[in-house]
Amino acid sequence: MTHVPVWVKFLNLPLKCWTSRCLSKLASVLRKPIQCDKLTSTKERLSYACVLVEMDLLEDLRSFIDVVPPNGNPLYQKVTHETLPKFCKNCKVLGHSTEACSKNQVDLRLVEKKGTSKEAAMSKGSVFSILSPSVDAPTEP
Repeated sequence: MTHVPVWVKFLNLPLKCWTSRCLSKLASVLRKPIQCDKLTSTKERLSYACVLVEMDLLEDLRSFIDVVPPNGNPLYQKVTHETLPKFCKNCKVLGHSTEACSKNQVDLRLVEKKGTSKEAAMSKGSVFSILSPSVDAPTEP
């Protein structure tokens, strides 16, 4: 399940863009629009417009979109996402983030083991340890 409904805010959206058609087009840039919240549809809160959009969590989330309002100058519209569920792009499941994925932890442990084995090999007399000065060697007076 990678498609989920997400509330999206369009911050400081120009008033001429507060029509249902324009909001639908804005939301369509992100994915499939579902509905506006009540305060957006009645224009009771004008600091931001809020639209429920069906998003694909496998895609990168956009924080800005280009908007050309009717009979207006193009603008760069800020987008924020509310209520994003935890989703792992490795496992493709809801419930944990990619950073907290156990598969990532296993990969990190493997990399760490490889790194420590290299260090151990170097301390046992590799070419690099022979060529570099020894830290523990006593200096003569």
